[in-house]
Amino acid sequence: MRDRMSRRKNLAGLFAATVVCILLLYASKRYTSPSYGTEYFRPRERSANLRMLNSHRYFGRSNVILAGSLSYDTYPPMPTDHNATVIIEDVLSYQRGLVAAECTDTAYGERKLPDGWTPETGGTPSRSIIITTWRSGSTFLGDILNALPGNYYHYEPLLDFDIVQIRGPPNDTVALHNLRQLLRCDYRELDNYLEFGRTHNYLFSHNTRLWQQCIRFPQFCYEPRFLGPFCRLFPRQSMKVVRLRASLVTPLLEDDSLNVRVVLLIRDPRGSMQSRKHRVWCPGRPDCDDPSTVCSDMQLDYEAAIELSKRFPKRFRVVRYEDLSLNPYKMTKEILQFYGLPYHPEVKLFLDTHTKQDVGGVSSTYRDSKSAPFHWTKDLTFDEVRIIQDSCVAAMKSWGYRNATSERELYDNFNPLLSYSVS
Repeated sequence: MRDRMSRRKNLAGLFAATVVCILLLYASKRYTSPSYGTEYFRPRERSANLRMLNSHRYFGRSNVILAGSLSYDTYPPMPTDHNATVIIEDVLSYQRGLVAAECTDTAYGERKLPDGWTPETGGTPSRSIIITTWRSGSTFLGDILNALPGNYYHYEPLLDFDIVQIRGPPNDTVALHNLRQLLRCDYRELDNYLEFGRTHNYLFSHNTRLWQQCIRFPQFCYEPRFLGPFCRLFPRQSMKVVRLRASLVTPLLEDDSLNVRVVLLIRDPRGSMQSRKHRVWCPGRPDCDDPSTVCSDMQLDYEAAIELSKRFPKRFRVVRYEDLSLNPYKMTKEILQFYGLPYHPEVKLFLDTHTKQDVGGVSSTYRDSKSAPFHWTKDLTFDEVRIIQDSCVAAMKSWGYRNATSERELYDNFNPLLSYSVS
């Protein structure tokens, strides 16, 4: 009897101890600082902290030094119900300090954000544009550029035009107007673009620096009065466009005030067509899934590239996705040099972590870069390959892609790459 009573007491004690541990764990999680992705800050009580933040140096985004030796990830949070007291200027002041810290890099031994670099301070930012089409490696290249400190990323700014290619009237006028407005950080007169973003988060979510603040303060996220000043805080802008054909970028290159440099990113049509098969938005859309249409665009891009290379040799160049994938470090250095951008440690870190193995789904940029461009040789049947090749005779010859002549050749370590030239 006594043993039974003793066991009951022990069990009751163990249960009570467990409950206490759970309550303590809950309390610790509730009252300690959450991660950077969900933190909040106290409005208008940080001016001294922000001034100190601007005067500190850091190396790597994960180790920003803030006032009081607080890391970027442990900046004191505020509960979400205090967000009603935050105004736009609070968010801008906070982000201004983050940009200054991010662009101060001891790896270079100097500040990398001098006065006059940002539109806010009367400067002209570097503006790097990628022109391509769907499933051609632009997410990978776009994320390389976005790894640079102080970058503001305009991700597929023509998303609201649907699954179409813009080759001329009537869409070209509106499309170019929208691109100019975004590059100038002017979100007025972009009602369709912003309305699309309200129901399609991926319009802004790839712009990681903006999206961090959109998560915290959704009441500001799609407001021109917030987006314009926020964009003007950044010394670098990048933009990837998959719906505009190369010949239409001429007005942007002619406008010296925009300070744009353009890379035309090309991919083997067999690779891009194979990749599009896995996307629900492509089948049944002629501009996306019809080989003859796709390859006609490629040939027109080749003819435009010849002219643009002559007119703008320092501000326009071509890159094949396969060349970038096979030699990611070498080609990334070349591309950044062309854009006038540094080969920053954050870029190397991105390449180190994104080019070694396949991780994630079809939209992931974590890929074995040496094999990723050539999945089509295993995933397409020879009949499918032949249909694409027959529709792409001129384009494949222009861009240096070899035809597969038999099923055996295709599946036996086929090398599709030849030399090409746009000079």
